[in-house]
Amino acid sequence: MSSKKARVAGVVLAAGPSSRFTDDLPKQLLELEGETLVRRIARRALESNLIDVVVVVGYREREIKAALGVLPLQVVVNPDFEQGQSTSVRAGLAEVRPDATAVMFLPVDQPFLTRSLIDHLIAVHEKTGAQIVVPAYEDQRGAPVLFDSTLFPELAHLTGDSGGRQLFPRHQEKIVEVQLTSREPLLDIDTPEDWERLQGHRS
Repeated sequence: MSSKKARVAGVVLAAGPSSRFTDDLPKQLLELEGETLVRRIARRALESNLIDVVVVVGYREREIKAALGVLPLQVVVNPDFEQGQSTSVRAGLAEVRPDATAVMFLPVDQPFLTRSLIDHLIAVHEKTGAQIVVPAYEDQRGAPVLFDSTLFPELAHLTGDSGGRQLFPRHQEKIVEVQLTSREPLLDIDTPEDWERLQGHRS
């Protein structure tokens, strides 16, 4: 058990194309309560106890950069975004502050992700010393996911479509699940139908 103060950097994964959405409006640029999803998630990250925030962009990068406006964060372009989420994990990790003791990867498609959840995951990491901290509702794991710096070398060598979850099978004993009392923070958007349901969820 550990109570050492962690320095956790945040990486928002916003580079990929929305394959099940139209090209006219990728999900990064969908608006909820007058704010694009990419800006909404980035702002929540900035309001949290993360020491800094990196946003990885690629598809429609100019528009997504514009949506972020003047938020005090770092934007990194992933030219290889079409080769899978692992490329965005690597691109974001490469820009994380060298004094970071952990990194948290945040999806751009969970509009009800809260600052309090981000901070709670950090607090659990500090308390337990867990190398991987993941939120869960009932039997379903979600995001964001925190990885200790001891796993940075493995994250830096990921390949393929998926991201950091590739590490889960070989590090099961290092994972701490944070059980949530509500599914809402984990609700994500994969299809236009998901988007319609989520809008109704808050109406």
